[in-house]
Amino acid sequence: MTTEARNVTDKRTAILEATIRVLRERGLSGLKVEEVARRAEVGKGTVYLYFEHKQDLLKALVEHRTMRFYDDAAAITKLDLPFAERLWKLLERRLEFVDEWRGLWSAVAREADPEGQRAWLTGMHRHYQNILENFVRAGVASGELRSGLDVPLTAATIASLGCSPQLDFPRREFITNLVEVFMKGVSA
Repeated sequence: MTTEARNVTDKRTAILEATIRVLRERGLSGLKVEEVARRAEVGKGTVYLYFEHKQDLLKALVEHRTMRFYDDAAAITKLDLPFAERLWKLLERRLEFVDEWRGLWSAVAREADPEGQRAWLTGMHRHYQNILENFVRAGVASGELRSGLDVPLTAATIASLGCSPQLDFPRREFITNLVEVFMKGVSA
């Protein structure tokens, strides 16, 4: 990657990271491009060079943070560990992602693409579903999961685990229990 390309990526990332910080502190109604620019240490005009409208900024933010989670998820599912340990790490990362977006994700996604939100989000989630289907297939192939599982439905079940961000359970015990309950249902 050239220095110029790296600078473009760095500025774009800085703007997106500043956006999530402002959103966490001020909420969607308090999101101002001027504040994002100040936090990203760029001029307001620079934000508009990368993102034509506030909606573009929000859509890019959702995609950026979600794809980072998906990349982490893919890496976790490929670790050289038993399936249950990889699942534990995956759920830990999933709950971190949920915590990161607590109370913001659906509002930001709705604001980012009010017309095509469902299709856009479904398209992004398809990527995660594919990662999880490959994870389940690998578990079946290794003999850690029983054969005959409906791979897409099992993957969708994994995707839904840990999606109760309003519940206040001790994290470690919650993840351990999720993995135990899941593995008892799918173990070979």
